[in-house]
Amino acid sequence: MARRFRRLERRQVHGFEVVVAAGPLSRLLGLALLDRHRAPEGLLIPRCRSVHTYGMRFPLDLLFLGPDCQPLIAVREVGPGHRVRVPEADSVLELPSDWDVEKWDRSVTGEADAASA
Repeated sequence: MARRFRRLERRQVHGFEVVVAAGPLSRLLGLALLDRHRAPEGLLIPRCRSVHTYGMRFPLDLLFLGPDCQPLIAVREVGPGHRVRVPEADSVLELPSDWDVEKWDRSVTGEADAASA
């Protein structure tokens, strides 16, 4: 993982271990300028309604979350050079687009992992 994330808080959000971008620099940079292999599993940006993908080297899935981290809107495979805004959102979860969609579905619906059943 990139050095700039090492001191940031980590949190479990919908089954993913994500880094929390709480400071101004981590919020501004996000996952920009990183190769995919150096990016964390995800990045949570609290108190955020708008995301830009300037400087991205891989596509992102943006999951806009409500007050209790409930999913509001998912915008899939956002490439570099875009801005996405959801006025109702309280935070944004940025995930590299190659994440495990089934893991998200199980977490959001509360279903047990079929492999462990």
